[in-house]
Amino acid sequence: MAYPKDLLLEKVIEVYLKQKEPIGSETLKSTLQIKVSSATIRNYFKTLMDEGILIQPHISGGRIPTYFAMKNYWRAKLDFQNLSFDIKNLEILKQACLKHQIFVLIRKKNTQRFKKLINYENQFLILLFESQEVIIPYQQNFERFLSELIGLEIEEVKNIAYQVMANELFEKINTLQNQKIIYFGLENLDFLIKNPTYQHLFFESLEGKIFDKLSNGVYFEPLMPEGFMGVIQNITHQDSKAKMLCIGSLMCDYQSFYNQIAA
Repeated sequence: MAYPKDLLLEKVIEVYLKQKEPIGSETLKSTLQIKVSSATIRNYFKTLMDEGILIQPHISGGRIPTYFAMKNYWRAKLDFQNLSFDIKNLEILKQACLKHQIFVLIRKKNTQRFKKLINYENQFLILLFESQEVIIPYQQNFERFLSELIGLEIEEVKNIAYQVMANELFEKINTLQNQKIIYFGLENLDFLIKNPTYQHLFFESLEGKIFDKLSNGVYFEPLMPEGFMGVIQNITHQDSKAKMLCIGSLMCDYQSFYNQIAA
């Protein structure tokens, strides 16, 4: 009986994610739900290797999926755009990061509105939000501009500041938001520090700036180093809306990770 090639590849990846070692024909055969010969599996292996989907690290060993195969697998398996979780237990999240070697950063959404603008003796402008404030040097033209933003959400004010290159205002609002940042698995980002091309991504991630640059979705190279991926998605934490960033190897078991933190 013929076994669909795509299903066989999926089974190879599933077994590899659990065992983290090359998969041989006999190992794979024992996991299949139908009878198929080892010779047939080896023929499938050869076809998948010719297509650049599997590789054989050692000539006498088993096969492992390529980065190309893993990217397609995760795109198909996880709906990153609509993926959302209610993170209730941070200790479970911490343990999941440790087990699966994934870095996670959470930033709670700051929903307060810009309520009032105060001119302090033409020296400072004070932006009063519902529970916080921002102080910047006085500029006459900027005062008129900011007065038109009263009533907007703090995130909207920050985005406008970024667009008009009001860097000091942008950075101060960003600092307020970063007071609500939580992260786990920092040791899993050491590959960014070791790579000069991606050191900026390390700091942008820790500072939460990556949320301002990227929308929800999954990201591979060139944004991430080859062999790694990042995911940005909506979550709920302590009854508040938040954003979550996950970064890890393509070979991490993200399905098990998400199942663990959603439990």
